[in-house]
This record gives sequence, structure tokens and C-alpha cells, in this order.
Amino acid sequence: MLTTRFLPRAVAQILIATSLLLTVTLVSAHTESFWFGHPAGSAKATRTIKMLATDIKFTPTAITVRKGETVRFEIANQGKLEHEFVLGDNAEQVEHDKEMAEMPGMTMDHVNGVGVAPGQSARLVWTFTKSGTLQYACHVPGHFVAGMVGQLTIK
Repeated sequence: MLTTRFLPRAVAQILIATSLLLTVTLVSAHTESFWFGHPAGSAKATRTIKMLATDIKFTPTAITVRKGETVRFEIANQGKLEHEFVLGDNAEQVEHDKEMAEMPGMTMDHVNGVGVAPGQSARLVWTFTKSGTLQYACHVPGHFVAGMVGQLTIK
């Protein structure tokens, strides 16, 4: 039975446990990786690729990077609509598009992508660790199916 004499200690233990859980969650989010690589710090970037997002298109529409390369993507939204820039293979893109369609207005909070408001810019830094073919896409409802997707090849 909990008495008021032990309440401060119990509250302290709950706060410590919650803090530890939050710390583990934040560390895990920043170290999440995908089969094609993982997020990286901006200082690690060896190359910058400037991307334009307009209504409903990315420029360039195809990119080639090297395995082991860390790329800083700078995405400028020159359109009138909100956009996303999400890295993933076709299956990951289709799954994310379903999630976004089920939850319109959902904020982009995945480590493999960024949201970009109209007239704003965003940055994503990524280290590519395996060769393969990916896509970068926007999943604001209707954008992916309208063709707002580009091809990314890792050689």
C-alpha cells in the first residue's frame, strides 16, 4: 500500500523512468537506419544536391549517388502547396503514401524524410551504405499518385 510518506519517492522514480524511456526513444529515432543507409550530421556531407519542389514535380527527376557517400539534400519548395521529400524503395513509398492518405494533415516526422512548407526550404542529410535503386517522393495526399516522385540510384 502506498502512503503519502513514500509518494515523493514514487513520483521521483516515475519521473526517472519516464526520462530514461524518453532518452532511449530519442536516441533510437536518431540512429534508425534503412537497408539503403541512415541519417547523418550535416558536417559529414561530402556533396550537396539542390532539389526544387513545385506543384507537382521534383527537379531533378533522377539522381545518382555513390555507395558510402553522405549527401546533403537541400529542398526548396517553390510551389503553393506543402510538400515532403521522403527516401525509400517503392514498397516503402507505397506504404507511407497509404499512411498519409489515412491521416490527412499528418506532420512528417520520419528520419528518412522532411516536410517543406510553401516558400520554405528543408534539409536532409543521408549516408548511402548499399547499392540499389530508391525513390524520393512527396506523400501529401494525391501528390505521389500524381507523379511527384524521382529515381535515386546508388552505385
